[in-house]
Amino acid sequence: MLERYKTTSGRRTQRPSARQPQDTAAPDALPFDLELTRRVNGQFMPARWGTRDPDDAPLVDAYYDLQPTEFEGNTMLMPAAQMAALHGYDAGTWDDLATVPFGHGAQTALDAQMGLVQGDMAMMRVFDDLRTQLLQTLHSQVWNRIAVTAPTSGCGATFTAVNLALSISRIPQSRTVLMDLNQRAPAIAPMLDIRGPGDIHRLLSGAITAEDHLVRPSETLALGLNNARPQNPSEILHARSTGEVLEDMIGTLTPDIMLYDLPAMLEHDDLEAFLPQVDGVLLVADATRTLASQITECERRLEGKTNLLGIILNRTRPQARAA
Repeated sequence: MLERYKTTSGRRTQRPSARQPQDTAAPDALPFDLELTRRVNGQFMPARWGTRDPDDAPLVDAYYDLQPTEFEGNTMLMPAAQMAALHGYDAGTWDDLATVPFGHGAQTALDAQMGLVQGDMAMMRVFDDLRTQLLQTLHSQVWNRIAVTAPTSGCGATFTAVNLALSISRIPQSRTVLMDLNQRAPAIAPMLDIRGPGDIHRLLSGAITAEDHLVRPSETLALGLNNARPQNPSEILHARSTGEVLEDMIGTLTPDIMLYDLPAMLEHDDLEAFLPQVDGVLLVADATRTLASQITECERRLEGKTNLLGIILNRTRPQARAA
């Protein structure tokens, strides 16, 4: 795993210093997008992706490590929603969530997504492809709780999480929940131009219920929005009540997939505090600024704690792909 992003010997590979900006690099380490694009899209791509044309994915690409299905004894492990449903939770409150319209004049999830990608059909195909690959992986593992993060801020984690949620929600008779757990820089509500209850820490503490907080812009998509910036976001995610509230919410709503948008993992410990609540992590890298050493450090921090489902390469350039 760690050798996959090894770069030239001139680049430092040790853990980034906490006193230095995460995107600081020696002059010989830049530009980086050509190297990262080649390593994520090139010789390290799994065989199952070998027939995929990178030119069909001009702005986003993905790499997956697919794990074998897990068993406990002779029993296949169930996702939290199915396990909770077997223990008597009421599964009928999805229809009781408050309905709100999409913003920016969109009438459907497709309209909203087309607005976000500015009508770029190639990018739409990329997110649909990512959706399909992710769902196939989750179904094979019986997982449904996914965190979306980045090594450093500004890599496009929220943009990826929102587009992925919209793409999945276009599947009929599905249930997708997207929650804004980036309490340091919440961005889902303004990105979709949707208003709703904005203090997600009140939901996580149990002060209000999921029915009071979540809103539903479509039959298949529910949103946990946030506009508050508490002083202790990491401690909130560490709290026992957070795990209990989310488990109860999953058992009540029985979503097919839960997507959590979280802050950059090399800048804050929010993601690591939240790892017990997820089945896997999607890491979004920026081809123009993310360093190989930063991805290696993210892999090191996640190793043995959760599953790194994929690395999403954002903002690749045509000349990088050609090279």
